[in-house]
Amino acid sequence: MEHSKNSWAWVIGGAVLIFTLAFFFGARGFSDQGSYVEVKGLSERIVKADVAIWSLNFEVKSNDVDSLYAGIAKNTEAIKSFLTAKGFEEAEINIAPVNIYQDTYRDALFRYNSNTQLSVYTKKVDLVRSASKDTLLLVKQGVTLNQNSIAFEFSDINSIKPEMLAEAIKNAKASAEQFATEAGSGLGKITRGNQGVFDISDKDPGSPEYKKIRVVSTLRFLLK
Repeated sequence: MEHSKNSWAWVIGGAVLIFTLAFFFGARGFSDQGSYVEVKGLSERIVKADVAIWSLNFEVKSNDVDSLYAGIAKNTEAIKSFLTAKGFEEAEINIAPVNIYQDTYRDALFRYNSNTQLSVYTKKVDLVRSASKDTLLLVKQGVTLNQNSIAFEFSDINSIKPEMLAEAIKNAKASAEQFATEAGSGLGKITRGNQGVFDISDKDPGSPEYKKIRVVSTLRFLLK
C-alpha cells in the first residue's frame, strides 16, 4: 500500500514538473514573440485641384407671379451669359430646380419668394479662380448673389497613393531601425500594418485650389 502511494506521488510530481517546464518554455516563447516596436510613418504631398464646383445663388421676391417669373428668367440668363463669356461651356453649367416659397403672413412684404441656384462643374480650375473675381459685373445687370462659393477637389488620388504609401512605410521602417539600434536589438519582420487614411485639406486659406494630402501608416516590427 505504501509503495502504491509513493508511486502515485512520483507520477503527480512528474506531471507537475512537466507542466512547469512546458509553461516556462511556452511563456519564454510568448515573451519573445511579444518583443516588438510599433511606429508611424508620415507622407505628405501638395497637389493642385483638378476639379472646381462653383455655386451661384440668387433670390427674387415679388407680389406678382408673372413678375417673379420674369425676374428669375432675367437673372438666370444674365448669369449664364456671364459664365459663357468667361469661357465656360453650356454643358458645364447646371441649373437646379427653382425653389419658391409663398408667404401667407398678412403683413409680409412679398408674397412670393424664390431661390435659384446655378453651378459650374469643370476642370478649368484656373478659369474659375479668375472669373470668380469679376462677379461684380453681375451687379451692374441687377443680379445680386446671396451665395457665391467655390469648392476645389483633387479627384486623381489613386495616381499618387502607391508612391505615398511606399514613402510612409519607408519612414516608419527608418524609425523602427533607429529604435532597435538604440535598444540593442535587431529589426525583424512586419507583424501588423495599417496603411492609414488619406486626408485631404486646403493648403492654406489663400489658395484653396492647392490641397495638402497626408497619410500616416502604422507598422509593427518584431525585435530580434
